[in-house]
Amino acid sequence: MLNQIDFYALNDFSVPEAGKVQAEVKLNASHAIFKGHFPDNPVVPGVCLIQISKEMLEKSLNTTTQLIQSSQVKFLAVVDPTVDAVLQIAFDTKEQDGLISANAAISAGEKVFFKFKGVFKRDNG
Repeated sequence: MLNQIDFYALNDFSVPEAGKVQAEVKLNASHAIFKGHFPDNPVVPGVCLIQISKEMLEKSLNTTTQLIQSSQVKFLAVVDPTVDAVLQIAFDTKEQDGLISANAAISAGEKVFFKFKGVFKRDNG
């Protein structure tokens, strides 16, 4: 988990109603990952945005999950952790027949960095 390796800290988390999740994370701009991605021009890797979204979903469900399908992954802007260190994560979920559909977005203010639609299943083991 990225928060366990100090990639980000969770500032705020809520489930205002069933199927809705809102969170705020603060990125650690001095994390070692940015020395390689990229020196003197840090960029949050896209896979990290997917992982942060997954971790917020898991927190809302209080269980681990597996991503089984991603029907849409859009990287709309580069996340520079020295400029946009605080990110908002919002998504809607719907669970049916043991599968969890999720539509997520990561933004900072009016700037949207990432949109995702996918299907997860609870990890049974």
